[in-house]
Amino acid sequence: MVKDVMRLLLWCLPLLSFLSLTEAAEFRLARVFQDHMVLQREKPVPVWGWADPGTPVSASFAGQEKTGKADDKGYWRITFDPLTTSAESRELKVTAGSQSLTLKDVLVGEVWLCAGQSNMARPLRNCSFDYPFFKKYTEDAEYPQIRFFECHTYISDKPLEDLDPQMQGKSVWQAVNKTTSLDVMAIPFFFSKELNKKLGVPVGLLQVAVSGTPLTTWMAAETFDSLAATFPELPDYKKAFAAKDADLAKVKGKQGFKSWAEFLAAETAWKANPTGPWPGASNGVLPDYPGVLYNALIHPLAPMALRGVLWHQGEAGPGEKHKERLMANIAQWRKLYGQDFTFIWGALTRKTQHAPPMEPSLEAFRGNINEDFLLASQAFGAEGHAVLVNFFDLGNTGTHWARMEEAGHRMAGAAFATVYGKPETVFTGPELVEAKIEGAKIRAKFRYVGGGLVYEPSVDGISGFVIEDKGAGLHWAEVAIEGDTVVLSHPDVKNPVNAYYGWNANPHETLFNKEGYPAFPFRAVPRVMMGTKGSAGDTPLVELVNPSDKAELNVAHVRRHGYVFNVEIRKGSGSATVRVHLPKEWKGVVITSKGQPVAAGELQTDAKGGRFREMTVEANGPWIIVADPDNTPDFSNIDRF
Repeated sequence: MVKDVMRLLLWCLPLLSFLSLTEAAEFRLARVFQDHMVLQREKPVPVWGWADPGTPVSASFAGQEKTGKADDKGYWRITFDPLTTSAESRELKVTAGSQSLTLKDVLVGEVWLCAGQSNMARPLRNCSFDYPFFKKYTEDAEYPQIRFFECHTYISDKPLEDLDPQMQGKSVWQAVNKTTSLDVMAIPFFFSKELNKKLGVPVGLLQVAVSGTPLTTWMAAETFDSLAATFPELPDYKKAFAAKDADLAKVKGKQGFKSWAEFLAAETAWKANPTGPWPGASNGVLPDYPGVLYNALIHPLAPMALRGVLWHQGEAGPGEKHKERLMANIAQWRKLYGQDFTFIWGALTRKTQHAPPMEPSLEAFRGNINEDFLLASQAFGAEGHAVLVNFFDLGNTGTHWARMEEAGHRMAGAAFATVYGKPETVFTGPELVEAKIEGAKIRAKFRYVGGGLVYEPSVDGISGFVIEDKGAGLHWAEVAIEGDTVVLSHPDVKNPVNAYYGWNANPHETLFNKEGYPAFPFRAVPRVMMGTKGSAGDTPLVELVNPSDKAELNVAHVRRHGYVFNVEIRKGSGSATVRVHLPKEWKGVVITSKGQPVAAGELQTDAKGGRFREMTVEANGPWIIVADPDNTPDFSNIDRF
């Protein structure tokens, strides 16, 4: 009798264990699927999650009923047929066995993934502090059909199946309103408003950008290895990871981690007892490790149905083979998500602490990466669903520039022109397609010319184009417009080797399309370093009399008949003495701000015969216009800022 009971118990134990495991198993959706979300229209829409292995799963939404089954690891995926646009609040119901989950207030529209570094990650809240004029945008922020999902910064050395619950547990879909809008990334905020207004459809934003991060942290290990196989000078994934480990050992961070393994040990302890901040929050090197943001933020969201990706990254590099890295990264993301989605990215911007040079000179300020951006966009071809948008002219004194609303407007224009069937939309300035050296001339052909090319010489007739002679150095080129082509030459140049436009930290802008967008910086012969840098001793248009680290000049909108500037002090207030110079061709000068005259000293002459006036300027004040008196009305009517 005892033996029979024992045999029965032994027989039942596996069943009891199975039942116990079954009761403890978690049926859930991937964490990105929550109330108030937006699903992509006009594409197959995958919905996925986890349940007991072998469990039948069904899902219903918008009149569709779909079924599936959890695999031997518990993963299941169900795909809805393409959905039509809907701003109606509806429910998405998923059932696994006897369990069910219901998502409420689900819309159908356009979904965009927003990735990159700080100028994409920068929320409207931070912009409002740095640039007060942003505050007005919260007054136009009631957009119940625009929803955003912010993925908090997290890193992993292995691709995650889902967003980490301890780091992303508070991530929810939210509708944009006056309160929540401050947490929306600024560029996507303006981008999504234009889409919602002009297309009349809901918009969903997946926010994953992280400040200060290089392209390599957004790349999969397989992308590293494929690039290393093609370009031996680039490291494979293991070498890249080891190199970053060596970098970490040299950093004196608050946590003092000397290796990734040491960080992992600290994180494991924190997850077991999560008191205090996440250990990775205080060490800025950790998010730079190869692939760690891809693993933690990009991989877990796949295969989410997307219309496209908004990307802004570049300052953090790396510079080597940036074109090839960017193209390989785009291809791998598309493969992971199983979609040939559109990839829209912005150029790096200028800095305006110094006025444009008055003599021909070259400075490769962010030019190499911007050039790689240009080459990459062209390498994808007209149907490559990869679009570069010029942001160069939007820069100011800092890395974090102010014109986020214009950046969002241009990215929205790129989407209208390439995704939403409005090819007539002009969203960026002329871009070089090809350039040829023809004897003593260089002929440059452009795309994105809109209504036609417009050439406007700058102050003193400066063309803004530098032509380089093999033996005679640098010259401001003479410019002739022939349709969508610019022909460059100079009487003293017999053997031109290259030509440059915008190849400076704050260049002259003289080439536009008729819609007013300035041309993208370029070298006629790409990836060839310039020879002589030209003179650095020219007299600037405007300068601080007593330069200091506290005050910064911001000189912009330099044109033949005027220029504008202000003085910025990031922290605090104060004033600075500024010397404004008159171009040679001006008979006099008119200085105004907000339409009112600005007091300035008497006209003086420097040792070189140049004319100037000095004035005291309050920092962080309105823009000051310095203009040719014969053309003041024409110039002051331009309200670019």
